[in-house]
Amino acid sequence: MAERKAREAPAEEPVQEQPQVNGAATSDLIVKLRKPVQAHGDEITELKFREPTGGDIEAAGNPVLIDMFSGENIKLTFDEKKMTAMMARLAMVPPSTIRQLNPKDWNSAAWQLVHFFTPDL
Repeated sequence: MAERKAREAPAEEPVQEQPQVNGAATSDLIVKLRKPVQAHGDEITELKFREPTGGDIEAAGNPVLIDMFSGENIKLTFDEKKMTAMMARLAMVPPSTIRQLNPKDWNSAAWQLVHFFTPDL
């Protein structure tokens, strides 16, 4: 009598847990670059930003200035030095990498990050 081999259940793929900050689900922001830049001796074509924390704001400062009182519309502006420092922290690259960015890449990244630094109104 031939022995039957027990069928092994297919291995379940590991569930990728979504990153969390203070218990809330977050997701990384990926910005594809128009022009490659150097980071840690490697050429990179995208930057992956994590969600900021209060500690990041304490360390780099709030990079978004909000003017709600000088007109009919709310005016948002960037503190460029603080935003460069913040982007470097969130992407875990040196500030020199952020300084190499094409201006459109810098602005695209800054505008995609802006919602982290403005209140819910």
